[in-house]
Amino acid sequence: MAVNLSKNGPTLTAAFKEVVDEKSKTNWALFTYEGNSNDIRLADKGGGPCYNKCQSRGGRGTRGDHAKGGQSFRSQL
Repeated sequence: MAVNLSKNGPTLTAAFKEVVDEKSKTNWALFTYEGNSNDIRLADKGGGPCYNKCQSRGGRGTRGDHAKGGQSFRSQL
């Protein structure tokens, strides 16, 4: 099945833009599935290390997607 980004699209886009904005203190965003669906939602975002929050999140296929200054990487948790 395909991942659905449209349901929460504006929130996902805003979080991504905040992370890549050099003027923003937000340097990470954590995206996850909404319930038992294929809808992706924003789980959390913030500045500083994401380690504790990212590791405490569970669920089906949870991924932490991080980006700053045009560089991005994805880590499977």
